[in-house]
Amino acid sequence: MLRISSFLCVALSIFSIAADAATASLIEQLTDLSKRFSTAIIYNTSLLAGITIEPSTQTTLEQTLDLWLTPRQLSWQKTASGIVIFQTATSVPATAISILETNNTQVIEEVTVTESLPTPSNGDAYNHNYQQAINYAQQIKSNYVGQSEIAIGAMLNQLPAENLAEALQAVPGISITRDRGEALNINAMGLGAEYQLTLFNGHRLANTENVRNSNQYGQQHRFDIFSAGLFSNIAVYKTTNSSLPSGAVGATVNLLSDDPLAYQDNNLQVMLTTAALEGEQNLQPSFGLTGNAKTADGDLAVMVKMNYENRLQRQFQFETWHWGENGGAPQPYQWPDINKNILVPTDGLALTIENEDRTRATYYGALAWQATERLKLNTLWFRSDTDFSFDEHRISINPQSQSAQAQVNDENNSLNQFVFNDVNAKTSREESNLYYANQTIQVDANWQPSAHLPLTLSPFYSSSKANSKTKEPISRVHGAISPMQANVVLQNKSVDSFNFAGNLGLVSSYSHINQMSKRTINVLNEVDEWGIDSHWSRENYWGLQALDIGFLHSTQNYDYTRKDISLSPSALEQLPNLDGRWLEPITNKFSAEFINADVQPWLIPKSDLFQLYDIDLSFAEMSDSDRLNSYKVRFVSKEGYISSKWQFEQVTLSTGLRYSNTLSETKGSQHATTGELAPINSSNNDSTWLPTVNLKWQPSQFWQWRAGFSRSLNRPNYSDLNPKLHVNSGGLPYAELGNPNLQPVIANTSTLSVNWQQPSVSAQLLGFNHHMNNFIVEQAASFNYQGQHYNSLQRTNDGQAQVNGLQASSQWQLPQYSQWFLQSQLSASITHINKADVSTLAGNHLKVAGVSDWTGNLRFLVSDDKWQAAFNINYRSDFLEQHDISNNANSYVEGYTSTDLSFSWFYSANASLRLDLFNATNETLTRTAKTDGASSLLKAEEFGRRVVVSLSLRI
Repeated sequence: MLRISSFLCVALSIFSIAADAATASLIEQLTDLSKRFSTAIIYNTSLLAGITIEPSTQTTLEQTLDLWLTPRQLSWQKTASGIVIFQTATSVPATAISILETNNTQVIEEVTVTESLPTPSNGDAYNHNYQQAINYAQQIKSNYVGQSEIAIGAMLNQLPAENLAEALQAVPGISITRDRGEALNINAMGLGAEYQLTLFNGHRLANTENVRNSNQYGQQHRFDIFSAGLFSNIAVYKTTNSSLPSGAVGATVNLLSDDPLAYQDNNLQVMLTTAALEGEQNLQPSFGLTGNAKTADGDLAVMVKMNYENRLQRQFQFETWHWGENGGAPQPYQWPDINKNILVPTDGLALTIENEDRTRATYYGALAWQATERLKLNTLWFRSDTDFSFDEHRISINPQSQSAQAQVNDENNSLNQFVFNDVNAKTSREESNLYYANQTIQVDANWQPSAHLPLTLSPFYSSSKANSKTKEPISRVHGAISPMQANVVLQNKSVDSFNFAGNLGLVSSYSHINQMSKRTINVLNEVDEWGIDSHWSRENYWGLQALDIGFLHSTQNYDYTRKDISLSPSALEQLPNLDGRWLEPITNKFSAEFINADVQPWLIPKSDLFQLYDIDLSFAEMSDSDRLNSYKVRFVSKEGYISSKWQFEQVTLSTGLRYSNTLSETKGSQHATTGELAPINSSNNDSTWLPTVNLKWQPSQFWQWRAGFSRSLNRPNYSDLNPKLHVNSGGLPYAELGNPNLQPVIANTSTLSVNWQQPSVSAQLLGFNHHMNNFIVEQAASFNYQGQHYNSLQRTNDGQAQVNGLQASSQWQLPQYSQWFLQSQLSASITHINKADVSTLAGNHLKVAGVSDWTGNLRFLVSDDKWQAAFNINYRSDFLEQHDISNNANSYVEGYTSTDLSFSWFYSANASLRLDLFNATNETLTRTAKTDGASSLLKAEEFGRRVVVSLSLRI
């Protein structure tokens, strides 16, 4: 970080040198500019009086205005009546608005955040100037009574981001969770992804699932279905908003579509992109298209967006699955003459090469019709189709202590050096073809019953469906390695050795096929919502300013179906002996910075073994195991709300109350006390009142104080309600029991913040506290299954949690200008969690999972009329990923810093070229297993750098 700061200081010192030139009155120059381009330029004379500028040599109107206005904290906006000039820290001045209204013209509609539901808007006005986007977002945030953040236009599309979650890192207080190097979920307000809610124009979205490794994210929204440039307006509510659906203790992210009627001109923009993974010569193409059109009378407009993307990803990783204390491990995994509290591996040690080939196509269409002066109809359709092809190669060792020696790392109190004399190891290959689809349709209307009554009624309907399934069954083939010596040496965050004494490039080093299996998973998630919102407002300086009342009916259906089949032990024994027809070399050599020695190449099963030997693993009726792993969950919610906004001189008060009644139903199968499988059909009804109170005090032009209290709920994840019994496949015996009777988590949240805002700099300090009841925790119990005793884990509502922290953020328009660049923007945010603790009825005290003590973001952008450079640095400290109250150790994700860079060249207003470098430092993502007195390396992943080149054309 110090090196970056030094770089910025040197760069800004160089760029601050400016050439002297003759100056002239800005007003006179604007008059000449207006005549030269035959364009009306509207401004307040007092705003520009006394300002002098250097005559411009720029050839276009837009470039000249940027050169003259941006360094002086002024902005411009093109409207149907001409160009309006206004001060950057505010929106279009009232004087300019009145001029436009008298000419019966329509000002470009802008994103607005009120106590009621935000309306779709036109972000195109702020798509091209980062400084204007930043300042306008700050102004919207300043007008809002509660705690919010706005990301608009250039804030989302002019910083490097591979999907929408990575773009949202620019929002203070938001951090991300990565999967295979790409952002997947967001975290905010000191809580993990399961406590956030994502909406599309105020309505819930159906979620896709990870059907490859059976992880069930449920209500944790996966952002990998959205490209970064799909949305140009996003509102983030850091505390509950009564007019939005319930379901978030953390933040509510509302993705806002663009309003086609708000665009003044017809446009077509095409983007051609190619990407390359470091070390690969293959180029992955992408294509994007955005267009909008309006009828001559301006009453009917349409907007379409389409994006196609192909991406190759390669991940190298070392992984283990479980570590536990030596005294509690099963006998084959216990090590003699070693203390009982020493951490030992109780499952495989493995090296993995994961190859992913993904294609994603997204389609978006919006139609808006101004039927009458007081009636407007909107229709929107969104679809995302993603195909994943995985080919995973693994070599793994079963770390049983027989015929093996190990050494203790005294510093970590764990085994870290192993010598296996007759190794029990295998080579594996897993192939899968997955398909993810998400489709959302929305219809709404805005009707003002009377021209003299400031009341708007907005009925709506939203239907969202997500299907995640195995397009072809996931196939796994394991081949046993012949007995030989193997050596594994682990460090805190690296692997010093993982080698075998024999030549793994020879077929003779392998003995037999010991597993052939297939799995299918199909997940269908559907969300249907309908209701009505109403908004009443009046212009007055004192008293009631706005009143919102509405009703929502929401239905969420979740259907998870899984089936497994494998070749029987007797059938495996009858397979022919291994020869060259069974095995082949890995395509890519294992290469990662966390490996401190060369890794020998190994052979893997061929991809066509099922067909080559005519092995037909056909799926029949569902087995007992299939029924245990399959379930259905249904939420039916009825919600009503009322919220109001009051103005009392320097104080603004916002109050709201939401009532939520939810019927939850769970269907599945569970083991009865007799050991037999029995169906279960459970239902629960939960009702609660959710009040909110927010107060904003503005003692001066530059200072704002806010205080707030809200009550919110967070429904259990779908997988938590699964009435399953899941028994682990190896190592330490343990089981998981589902609980269909879980209740929502109820949270009382209080906030206090202070904001300071100047034309060129703004800062905020926010303190927050969550007190959560019915917090979901795991309890330990004993369970006997098929004659085996298990330590079982079951989720309950027996916890209380306290999470509080501080968040600081700033936006700084740097005061350096020169003949080389026109604007520079430095933004920073940092969040510190002071406390994130859980206490249970049993007297246990735990950390809240998914919470980092420190998260931060640093963004810098510098640009001229012809080019722009930016970097984005995000940091997240270590956090508890998963509790394990059995003998196994907890899983922690170590601190991680991601750095992305971009450079854009603007050939003209209609053509630009952009270069992005993602994961510039190629940092290793590391997980560790920890107990109170010991730790060990659990997993290390490396993803590689990615270069993306984009050409954008506006027609």
